[in-house]
Order: sequence, then structure tokens, then C-alpha cells
Amino acid sequence: MSLSRRALMSGLLASVSTASSAASLRPRLRPAGLALGSAPPSAASVLGDSGLSSVTGFSLRDLGTGRVLEEHQPGLPLPPASATKAITTLYAIDALGLDYRYSTVVAAAGPVRDGRVQGDLYLIGGGDPHLDTDGLADLARQVAVAGIFGVTGSAYVLGSALPFHRNIDPGQPEHAGYNPAISGMNLNFNRVHFEWKAIGNGQFSFATTARSKSHDPAVRGVEVRVADRQSPVFAYAQAEGRDLWTVSRQALGKGGARWLPVRAPDLYAAEVFRTIAAGLNVRLPDLRQAQSMPAGLTVVAEVQSAACRPMLRAMMRYSTNLTAEVMGLRAHQAMGGSPATIAESGAAMTQWARRRYGLGRVVFRNHSGLTDTTRISSDEMVQLLDHASAGPLAEIMKPVTVLDQNGNRVDVGKTKLVAKTGTLNFTRALAGYLNTPNGRRMAFAIFASDLKARAGLNSAAEVPRGARRFRNVARRQEQALLRRWIKLYG
Repeated sequence: MSLSRRALMSGLLASVSTASSAASLRPRLRPAGLALGSAPPSAASVLGDSGLSSVTGFSLRDLGTGRVLEEHQPGLPLPPASATKAITTLYAIDALGLDYRYSTVVAAAGPVRDGRVQGDLYLIGGGDPHLDTDGLADLARQVAVAGIFGVTGSAYVLGSALPFHRNIDPGQPEHAGYNPAISGMNLNFNRVHFEWKAIGNGQFSFATTARSKSHDPAVRGVEVRVADRQSPVFAYAQAEGRDLWTVSRQALGKGGARWLPVRAPDLYAAEVFRTIAAGLNVRLPDLRQAQSMPAGLTVVAEVQSAACRPMLRAMMRYSTNLTAEVMGLRAHQAMGGSPATIAESGAAMTQWARRRYGLGRVVFRNHSGLTDTTRISSDEMVQLLDHASAGPLAEIMKPVTVLDQNGNRVDVGKTKLVAKTGTLNFTRALAGYLNTPNGRRMAFAIFASDLKARAGLNSAAEVPRGARRFRNVARRQEQALLRRWIKLYG
């Protein structure tokens, strides 16, 4: 099939629904009285035990009546961390629909004669955040099946379907795998698998690979070297389009593995595609980055992502930041925008949330929550959850396990609890739905954030001093509130 540039880009973006009707919003009611003979520990007692009262805001609303059952500093704007992904999910559903799919294609700029494209070949990313090495292998197989084994011209990779970002949040540790680059050409969540083994005399063997379920090709575009230093553990530089990492010798031990973020995702995907294609006797020159797509390309191979619903469910379960940012950027495009940056796209989601759900104070800086500058209060989060309760959000959210004071699982019977968690250093969030066997349906949000502690963070420290304790205390506070609410209203 022959496609113009306009037609091909339309296919990559796919058709989407952009309905955005005005919300019918409930007024916020005063808290109901709690006249119980044998009540569990009070909310004030829970807050007193945690010591986080001044930096916590929570709200619990009955969805049947609209009545606020309990709240504490409900209007306090705090960072929701990854609980932001619940809003991004609604944004993506509104703009894209649950059946939307991303496409990645290989296209030829000329006819095929004697197994060779008479011209150039293009690997074109459509933004798919779940594309992995196995998916690229599928593309390469399709190219081989089409009888293409070389080109007379050049080979290119194109990732301009989404704006490029070197990382999601510059304030995060450079080596954090949850803070990768973003592009229209994403692979393996834009991470490379780094494995090391001690081989004696203080020496190590290193391997950087594009690991997936069925393939594990070596990656030359990412290099790791040993450095004799105590800190930082990892340091990054870019040289001639390649990612160069140095790692502290003292931190390596006898061996191990971790995922490192990729900062040049287009070239990473290009190298992996070329390597796999060579194994199928498809001989291509090094793929160079293209800035634009010429007209008249013919698609010779295509892979599509899963539908939006399972991708969003996986995002909510594993809290994948790349998926959230891609979903938000694509939703912005589908609603008629042309985002140049994540921040610009976050501002568009802010305006959407204010219009659709009547949230007058929210501010979103991105779509994943990987920042401490996004702000939402617990009452506004519950307002949004209330309005969205008739839709698919609860089904997409992850079930939450309730624990006792000792960390043991509590049997809550037929009570159903689903939510999205959020964690940053000195920040914790939990927001979702609580349905009890007596038919009561509730929405809740619990936010806690020590912004003063966050203001003094060193971006090189993945877990700074005090952060783990804050997280554990905030989690215990959440669990105590959940146990209270289940006992009191179930």
C-alpha cells in the first residue's frame, strides 16, 4: 500500500473520540456525625500516632449520598505522586478510547527489485510505550517475508510522533530506570539491561543488552566503564550519540544486574532492529535519525500495541512512568493540541480536569506524577473519583491488600478495595474506591508529603536519609485509616 505522509501519520495517530461533555458535579457536603458505641481508633488518634498530621490531607466520601464521611485538611494541595496516573487514565480514555492502539511500521521509499529497496528504508515509531525487542523482531521478520534483504539507499529511524525528552524529571537520579527518555520511538520502556560479573583481580565483565522474553541482543550504543570512586555510584555522559556510564568499582560487589535508562531511544531502537534484521539475512546500513518523513512511503511491515484498556491496567499495576507520559502526550494530540514539552501537555491536562470535573485548584506538571510540583487536594481527588465512579476506572485500578499493625494481611471478607498508590521520597499517596458488603460505595484519597524535606534532597541519592522511614510511617497511617473505615462503615 502506498501512503502519503499525511495518511501515514493519520494511521499512526489513529482515529480517536474527543468527546468532552461538561460534568454534572455534586456540591461538597459537611462531614456526617460518627455516633458509634464501639468505634475503632479515631482518625485523630491515627494521625497522632503517625506524627504526620500537619503534612497529611485525606477525604472519604459516600458515593450514594455525596456526603463527606471523614476528612482532615481536605483542601491542602499536595503532590499526588503516581496517583496522578488515575487522572491520566481518565484523560486517555476520554481522548483515545479503550480500544486505541499504537502502531510501529517499516516503510520503503522505493520499489523492491531483486530483494533490495530501490531507495531508503524507514523504521517509524508511533509512540508505543510497550514496544519491546520481541516486537522489533516481529517487524524484522515481516520485512524478510516481504522479500526485502537490503537497500540501495540509506536506512533511517523516525521518532517524531511525540516530542523528545531526555528524561521525565531532571530532578531525579540520573541512573533511575523509572526516569527514562521519551520519544515517538520507545523500546523496552527505554531501558537497557546492564549485567556485571566479577572475574578476579578486581576486574569485571559487563553486558548491556536489549532483553525481552525471547531476545537478548547486545547493545553497542550503551557502554559502561568502571571508575575508582566512592560516589556517585553511577555517572552519565553522552559521546557521539552513545550513552556512556561509569560505575563505582566499590559498588559492584561480586556481580548483579539492573536496568539503566536510555537517553537516545531512537538510536537504541535502530541498533536493535538492525542487529535482529541481520540475523534474518536482512542487511541494512546503520540507521540514522530522520527529522521528518517524506511523502509516498509504502508500509512493508507493521506491529500494533495491545488495546488501551490492558495497557492502562498494566500502567496502574506497575506504575510505569513512560506509559503515563506517552498516554498523556497522545491524548493531548488527540484533543487537537501539539505539545512541545511534557510540561505543556501537563498544563493541557490541568485545563481538561478543571473543565470536566470542576477542579479549580489542581496543577499537573506531567502525566506520571514523577515530580513534586504537581498539586491536588484530597477533596478534589475524591470529587474526581466520585464523578468517574460510573466508568471503567475502578475496574482498571489495582486491588489493595489491607494489613494489620504488624504487617499481616487482614481478612476483609467481601469488602472490595481498589486504588492507585503514589510514592516519592518524603511523599506518599493512595486514592481509590472502597465498596462494602452492605452496598455502600465510597471514594477516598490520602496524601502525605513533607515538602520541606523534599526541598533539601540531593538528586544523586535514590533513597536519601529519612525517606524510607517516612514512607513506612505514611503506609502504616494509610492502613490504619483503611482499617478504621472498613470497620466503621462496612
